[in-house]
Amino acid sequence: MSTASANKSSSFFRLSLLLAGLFALASLLMAGALYVSVTRNVRERLHEDIRTDALDLASLASHSGASALRSEIEQRVDLDTPLPRWYALFAPNGQRLAGNLAWRPPGPGWWHRPFRARPSPTGHLAPVHTLTLLALGTAQGDLLVVGRDRTYIDELEASYGRAFAGVLLLTVGIALALGALIGRRMLRRVSAMSDTAAAISAGQLSRRMPVRGNGDEFDRIAQTVNEMLKRIETLLGEMRRIGADIAHDLRTPLTHLRRRLESARAHPPATGIELDTLLEDALQEIDELLLIFQALLRIARVESGEARADFVAIDLGALLTELADAYSPVAEAEGRHLDLSLQPNIVVLGDRELLVQAFVNLIENAIRHTSEGTRIQLKIHRVAQSVIASVADNGPGIPIADRDDVLQPFRRLDRSRHTPGNGLGLALVRAVAELHDAELTLTDNSPGLCVSLHFALLDKQI
Repeated sequence: MSTASANKSSSFFRLSLLLAGLFALASLLMAGALYVSVTRNVRERLHEDIRTDALDLASLASHSGASALRSEIEQRVDLDTPLPRWYALFAPNGQRLAGNLAWRPPGPGWWHRPFRARPSPTGHLAPVHTLTLLALGTAQGDLLVVGRDRTYIDELEASYGRAFAGVLLLTVGIALALGALIGRRMLRRVSAMSDTAAAISAGQLSRRMPVRGNGDEFDRIAQTVNEMLKRIETLLGEMRRIGADIAHDLRTPLTHLRRRLESARAHPPATGIELDTLLEDALQEIDELLLIFQALLRIARVESGEARADFVAIDLGALLTELADAYSPVAEAEGRHLDLSLQPNIVVLGDRELLVQAFVNLIENAIRHTSEGTRIQLKIHRVAQSVIASVADNGPGIPIADRDDVLQPFRRLDRSRHTPGNGLGLALVRAVAELHDAELTLTDNSPGLCVSLHFALLDKQI
């Protein structure tokens, strides 16, 4: 037997024993409570019957004298009752004056006395019974004793004990059977999940944990793991795509650089000016490659969440005002107009450098990918407990079908491929938004595009 099978059998056995123990304990508690209740009630009724009988005889002795008491005792002894009754009247010297009980209690009070009846005519001994007795002193100084045979109580307790033993065995058997059934069902589900996990570890990322749809704990765990696997599969697919995109985007400038160098080697520049031009072009292409790597490293750092440690309260209005002042001349030089509309004293928690980089990317995209005469608006307004900071323009916009795509690294619209850039700007904006728990939305500006970041508003305002 393998270690895994042995562990499963051990778990199954422990679960069965646990359920059996719990059922047995519950049965013991219920049976014990029932036993105490029933036997206490029977004993109290027996004692009440004896006490009533004894007090009745003691009252008779007080009113009618000892002779009337002796006569009454003898009459009661002769009565044919289902439960044998025991009476005795003892003189102060210990002599029995009346009754069918030979044993004299040492004094007043409750007493229990073993008793064996006389042998039957066949010579068989009768079983030993237990008598419950109450002794009372009479007005004449005698000792009155009244008793009952508690055999039926003993038999009740014995019968109850036998019945309880049978029920307990049946309960334990049912508990073991239920434990086996439940344990097997649980172990089947655990085995299925374990096999799926092993397949996933072996590289089959398309596999998913089995879900039965009954909403139990196993289903919730399976759904959580499946969501995690889906996310991992998406990330791995994204990594493969990004790797392919990086290779594609780097291939072109590297190929150009190689051709330039090969051409320079085959046909060395005749003058220093030509050599300087060649080197300048090569350095420019190398700088473009370095910018791509720097952007990728910046996105990776943002997505890792390390920058959260540097979060501080930031006046978002002041930050956009600085950017508007810095980029208004640039926009004017390109034939665009940059406007600013904001509510004062808007404070968010974040990393200032990353927020500046995100809004710079949005502003530069709006300038680069629109035509002359476009109006670009930076806007901040408060909605309930959130802050919406947006960069909007009345340019060509982005089709709805492409809006999710352009947020991925190296994704560019066909019309933008002739413009400078590497397709990492909006990817960085998305990463910065996720780091700040801000919702990033791309909507129509009718016409044009509006890119908005929805931040949570700080309680403390400046």
